[in-house]
Amino acid sequence: MIDRGLAAALAVMAVSLAPTIAAAHPHVFAEANVEIVGTPDGRLGAIRNIWRMDELFSSSVLVDFDTNANGQLEDDELVAVGDTVKESIAEWDFYTFVEADGKKVAMSPPDEIRTLWENGQLLMFFEMPAGEAVDLAKSKLTVSNFDETFFVAFDFTSADDFLMMDMPKSCAKQLVVPDQDAAAKEWMESVASLGPDESIPEDGINYSQALATRVEVSCAAAS
Repeated sequence: MIDRGLAAALAVMAVSLAPTIAAAHPHVFAEANVEIVGTPDGRLGAIRNIWRMDELFSSSVLVDFDTNANGQLEDDELVAVGDTVKESIAEWDFYTFVEADGKKVAMSPPDEIRTLWENGQLLMFFEMPAGEAVDLAKSKLTVSNFDETFFVAFDFTSADDFLMMDMPKSCAKQLVVPDQDAAAKEWMESVASLGPDESIPEDGINYSQALATRVEVSCAAAS
């Protein structure tokens, strides 16, 4: 049943945790690929995500959604998985974060999350249209997948995991892999700069974002 699947398998992607920074560590792993899609008039069009989930998580999904107990996920079962995931991770912005010149870009939720079962692993595919206009020639983009609870880890191995689709020819990308010690120092400095009436947010100050592997895209024409 969908409710049992949500409680048992996909809860790991939606449960509200309160880990301390020292104790937090991922329990679910995803090999991630991101497509950054432009529009004909040079604006950000959408972000497309392709995630291959780890075998342990995939096997737990199989147990909960294989309603006919044949050891595989068929089309109707895969639809049920996608629908449940969509509902479960909406609270976390679908683990998809885009900034333009350091400011968060609103992204529209996906119409659906499509799923595929391949070689014992669950794959997920979905597209999030840009919810506001972003002129690529004027704004530096930062794009990443990350989980603010540190429970799901997204693995990017190189800049090739971020593809630019229908983007201006002037666009160039750079992969940023943060140093954990430097990120921790940045977080501590942010805390130290708080005023006497300011409190530390539950997740620190963008600590999960500071640790996230991301790509930076600049489309400004060379001067």
